[in-house]
Amino acid sequence: MTEPQQSQPSQDEQPNEKDSVGARLQPVETGASYEPPPMKTLQRRLVVLSLCLTLFLCALDTTILATALPTIGKELHVSAREYAWIGSSYTLSTTAVTPVWAKVSDIVGRKVSMMTSTGLFMAGSLICALASSSGMLIGGRTVQGLGGGGCMVLITILIGDLFPLKDRAKYYGITGIVFGVAGAIGPVLGGVFSQAVTWRWCFYINLPFEGIALIGLFFLLKVDIEKEPLVDGLRSLDWPGFAFIIGGTICFLYGLEAGSGGLAPWKSAFVICLLVFGVVILALFMVWEAKFAKNPIIPIRIFQSTTNIAAFAVANLHSFIFIACDYFLPLYFQVVLGFSPIISGVTLFPLILPMSISTGVGGLIVRKTGNYKLIILVGATLMTLGIGLFISLGQRKEWPKLVIAEVIAGLGCGVLFQNPMIALQTHVRQRDMAATMSAYTFMRGLFVSVSIVVGTVFIQRTVHGGNLTAVSSDKAQGETDKHGYVSGLRVMWAFYTALCGLMLVSAVFIKPKPVKAEEVSSEAASEAQQSDKC
Repeated sequence: MTEPQQSQPSQDEQPNEKDSVGARLQPVETGASYEPPPMKTLQRRLVVLSLCLTLFLCALDTTILATALPTIGKELHVSAREYAWIGSSYTLSTTAVTPVWAKVSDIVGRKVSMMTSTGLFMAGSLICALASSSGMLIGGRTVQGLGGGGCMVLITILIGDLFPLKDRAKYYGITGIVFGVAGAIGPVLGGVFSQAVTWRWCFYINLPFEGIALIGLFFLLKVDIEKEPLVDGLRSLDWPGFAFIIGGTICFLYGLEAGSGGLAPWKSAFVICLLVFGVVILALFMVWEAKFAKNPIIPIRIFQSTTNIAAFAVANLHSFIFIACDYFLPLYFQVVLGFSPIISGVTLFPLILPMSISTGVGGLIVRKTGNYKLIILVGATLMTLGIGLFISLGQRKEWPKLVIAEVIAGLGCGVLFQNPMIALQTHVRQRDMAATMSAYTFMRGLFVSVSIVVGTVFIQRTVHGGNLTAVSSDKAQGETDKHGYVSGLRVMWAFYTALCGLMLVSAVFIKPKPVKAEEVSSEAASEAQQSDKC
């Protein structure tokens, strides 16, 4: 692979817009002169294996509970409010610490940061496995997320440290495949463990394998980087920015949870204050980032381009929508259709397999043609159609309708994992590339967390007793409960379909970069996909 040039072409060298057929990825400043530490072939392979094993387990925990949650809910008597937090606590904490771990690794070193984050992930897994209440489980998931977020972002950074520029695309591709496989088999493993053994093995499984990876990294990982002075490094972090965005998000989410879970009436001062304070704090975050932050988490200048705004909108809406499929389809399969956890996981295959395939095919098409806008439009259209078909799902098993809807939604969802980032990379200045990728990952994670809560809001009021994980044993009441589930889910899917339409409209405003398709950088595409998925 040819390394991207670090110098920018002059204005006269820019290609004519009329001759363009696609879009080019602008070269990323990756330090082409950087010399990675020398490693023997066996050592390099073992390090990569350890990193991939860690990534696999962290990614697995994103989806493994999708089919196990109903079983967990019955055993721990999880309420509707707690049901949402079991999922969102992991994704929210993972997202919150992503920028922090990246900066901390510059201060204390990559190896110490990687070992610490891995240890946190293992500690959280143990807490979850031993959980005797929903509160303990949510706490364990939060600790898991604090460690898992560090592991995933540090793996991306370490690949850049360990390998020369020409080899990084290959290793980013490997980690992308690992992440995709983990996401695909997570629901199946969750179903197998919860039905054949116990749901606690969803967390116990992390300990021996993560322990092996930790030992491998301790003895084999050798990374020498120029560390920042501790005090200067800590001062450079945007602490007020972190406080604003995390505090505002938690206030807003908890307000939604309190109103939807019956903790307080929607019109109560408690709920209204939480929602208002959340919005106000998030607004203060934007003001702080724009006017006062020296090293902003999200530089406001990256939103000055219409294409950038549209690409962020597509990416964030995509995250908001696809996570609902992972969490609420298994709920529908088990509670309404009566599927076992294993069958529920297998029933997700028509969604997950096309999603994984289209991710790779979409990236290949963009690398060959450079036309990322067309792929984004096709993906948004397919997602709108597929999610729209979910609205018609009822209390009866209608296999053709279900499979067709999942396949269409999966094909559309897959091509939207990396291509919005590719669009961003073609329009962002060199000096803003790293900040843009960090903001991209951070915002997508937040939208995932919010989506789980919002989806619950739509269906909880139609469920008997506020319990999302079971129906009444009384036959008549059970049918009423199922009808309530279906009614709530239909309203929820209609809402997500409307968001798909908004995503499609946003995609129209993405402008292709007028350069030759042959100049698309495959490395940048691989980095985009990995950054998105982490």
